[in-house]
Amino acid sequence: MSAYSLSEMFDNESAGGAWVVTFADMMTLILVFFILLYTLASFEDDAYKSLVESVQIIDGDGSQISVIDFAARKGRNPEPLKAIDDMLGMNPGNAVVENLKPAIVSEMESMIDNTDLADSVDLAFNGDQIILQIDGRFLFESGRADLKDRARFIFANLAQLFRQYADYRIAIRGHTDDRAIDTAQFPSNWELSAVRATRVLRYFIEQGIDPERMTATGYADYLPLVENDSLENRARNRRVEFVLEKEKES
Repeated sequence: MSAYSLSEMFDNESAGGAWVVTFADMMTLILVFFILLYTLASFEDDAYKSLVESVQIIDGDGSQISVIDFAARKGRNPEPLKAIDDMLGMNPGNAVVENLKPAIVSEMESMIDNTDLADSVDLAFNGDQIILQIDGRFLFESGRADLKDRARFIFANLAQLFRQYADYRIAIRGHTDDRAIDTAQFPSNWELSAVRATRVLRYFIEQGIDPERMTATGYADYLPLVENDSLENRARNRRVEFVLEKEKES
């Protein structure tokens, strides 16, 4: 339908064409609704405004205006994006993230903050999986698998949390850097990483953690966090990881 013919229909409103105004208004609202659905996927206010403003319509006077201006003229809010985010629970703000954080993660964060472990521990969570990485320098002497006193302090705090949250399975993973080892006790990094992981597991069993909840695996230097191209990076790669996953209800 051309702009001219649409304008004529508005001019003939008194001759029984009043329904056209309502119909045109409804079609405009439907158009705006689908534009909103499209822009929700990106959460970009600027992209939303730019896209909507690019849509031009013919008003009742035959003039070409943007959908934004038309909506404002009719007393409607042309920027409902934030309200829709909140209404649908799609707001990516900090409040929503905080609500999704498992309780054990909050407890671990508090433990790290209150026991001066920030330099030795990294914590991350992704969905149902929680990964706690502990710097190997605080746990073992070079080339050995005996726990340092610092390690026992860290693990004592963890053991308390593991007892409190007994519905989590715990995978203990030992990692080394790429420097080769060849001793009577550890012919390679495989043995070193596996024995270290097993030694950690034994500690938690001694602390009363159910052994059926835990596994111990050595990965040698095959899963580095960073390239083994400096002393600092090699130190980062020498670590013990705790991967926690909540047991599925049967």
